[in-house]
Amino acid sequence: MWPGYRYSQWDNSQSSDSPNFEELFDALSDEVLQYGDFSRALRHFFQRGFSSPSGQQLSGVQDMLRQLRQQRRDLLGQHNLDSMYEDIKQRLDDLLHKERNSIQDRLQRDGPDGATDNADAALQDLYERIARKNLEKLDNLSSSVPEAIEELKEYEFLDPEAGAAYQELLQMLQKSVLDSFFRNLTQRLQQVTPQDLQEMQDMVGALNDLLQERQRGGNPKFDEFMQEFSHMFGPNPPQSLDELLQRLRSQMSQTQSLLNSLSPDQRESLLDALGARLFDEDLQRELAQLAANLDQVFPNGVRGQDYPFFGEDDVSLAQGMDLMEQLEQMEELGRQLDRTRFGAPLDEIDQDLLKRVLGDEASQELEELQKIAKQLEEAGYVERRGNELKLTPHAVRKIGQKALRDIFQRMRKDVLGNHPTQHQGFGTELADQTKTYEFGDPFNLHLQKTVYNAVRRNSAGARVKLTPADFEVYNTEHHSRTSTVLVLDLSRSMPMRGNFVAAKKVALALSALIRTQFPRDNLYLVGFSGFARRLDKDELAHLNVGEFGRGTNIQGALRVARNLLSRHGNSQRQVVMITDGEPTAFFEQDGHLAIEYPPGPRVLRETLTEVKRCTKEDITINTFMLERSYHLRSFVNQLTRANKGRVLFASADELGEYILVDYVGRKNRRATA
Repeated sequence: MWPGYRYSQWDNSQSSDSPNFEELFDALSDEVLQYGDFSRALRHFFQRGFSSPSGQQLSGVQDMLRQLRQQRRDLLGQHNLDSMYEDIKQRLDDLLHKERNSIQDRLQRDGPDGATDNADAALQDLYERIARKNLEKLDNLSSSVPEAIEELKEYEFLDPEAGAAYQELLQMLQKSVLDSFFRNLTQRLQQVTPQDLQEMQDMVGALNDLLQERQRGGNPKFDEFMQEFSHMFGPNPPQSLDELLQRLRSQMSQTQSLLNSLSPDQRESLLDALGARLFDEDLQRELAQLAANLDQVFPNGVRGQDYPFFGEDDVSLAQGMDLMEQLEQMEELGRQLDRTRFGAPLDEIDQDLLKRVLGDEASQELEELQKIAKQLEEAGYVERRGNELKLTPHAVRKIGQKALRDIFQRMRKDVLGNHPTQHQGFGTELADQTKTYEFGDPFNLHLQKTVYNAVRRNSAGARVKLTPADFEVYNTEHHSRTSTVLVLDLSRSMPMRGNFVAAKKVALALSALIRTQFPRDNLYLVGFSGFARRLDKDELAHLNVGEFGRGTNIQGALRVARNLLSRHGNSQRQVVMITDGEPTAFFEQDGHLAIEYPPGPRVLRETLTEVKRCTKEDITINTFMLERSYHLRSFVNQLTRANKGRVLFASADELGEYILVDYVGRKNRRATA
């Protein structure tokens, strides 16, 4: 049994915002009644989340998806990717301008380092020749950004700051090219040193050997590769060549998405810039070979996404790569969240990814959702059968109590009580009042009052002797015993008209009412459409349409109900039928099912024949109609003439109130009649 409250010492790890378990189960109960299947109900519950009457909130998967979509829109609406190439061009222009101005300033100061007229003439002449030669190189520098970057690799900067700026630009482009293959796979290079580039060249060369061995149908020695280069793959290295290839594909997808999201002119310019000879010939050759090998591995290419950025904030190339990483994480998280709509368990959502993208609060809410199924199992509400969770009888009773409570909350508090009759005498329940014993009364002796009567009758100090006149017995209250069959229409029109869930709630509520308030009453449940059968109370919450065939076979349902009530000849017997349509099916003399739609004289005649059999056996049929069509009223009139029961027209919202009040009211009327 699930404890209502559990106490432990506060250690700052508990959350005071965790939803109340009872309120959670109440909310889940509505989902179970709606869908009939617990797994589907739980999945839908996870999608919608939870909002309790006490104000507690628990976001569902759909809330996370909405938050994710909004975050994506905000990101796209903030940045302008077309500024990436302009950033490269501007950085190149700035360092060239700085270099040119520095040379001209030096020439105007009569030589290097502010040389005076007394300075060495030869040194001054050498500096002037170098400066003018550099100016000439700058004047003849290609107007193409990629070609200018390549040409500057052989240029010796006279201005240290301009030279450092060029090295920063070169390293940024080099890292961008390497990131197009290995970003988030290898440890990111902070400085692209010659040693770093040599290690990268060795690793790419070894990787090319693995891929070529695989293409030849051999056995690539991935373990040896990782033993040599594992230090380059950070704390989460790939465990197989296939995993390494999938990571490469993911990174290539990010790079392609970056290019797809640019305008055609900017895309071409950026490709030119990244296509410059940024490395020495050996590394350049290995990278080209890697690209060719990956084309063989992924013959259909890597398409990437096309993100419609529409913001104004300029971004650099490095920032653009970061944006692609964020967007890809959003896409992957969105796919994981969306799969839960089709049955994927919540455990398949990457908790770390969710935390990175949506933050700590979303991660905590996912943990709360994941706990629910485990809590239900520990509480005894569900049990695992294979890979599925099923409601236990305890849970079904709990749902019935909730349905009963919901109906009671719609009614005035003074409508229902324990409903005893006003007759006193022989009965089944002891009352608080007592009376002097009379011959024929049950001998339910009230000992204290009996002794008191004897003491009061005898004189003080005398031995107390009991006589029949001293006996005081309890009054008893008489409650009528009723045997009821609740007949539920399970034809397809019930859910189509929005009546099915209300009917199931009433059945559960009536079952809970009888079990708790009138335990000596008998209740049976019968479901019908084309066919009818007795239902177990514990399967009621899972009940769904479709298993009973076509048609509305009221005749068959009443026949099953009459057979069940034949076991209780001495009690008040009644059928409570909930339906939204007139009969359209019946069993012929040979037992075959006949469908007659629209209803004709045969189906009406056979149905009314069964009604008359119930009437002959003193079985009352109380029918609650959820539809008010003309043809239905005609059938209803014939039904009431054939049986002494009543027909009440009610909406789905009113159904529970009508049936429970009618049930208790009829018990009182019969007891006092």
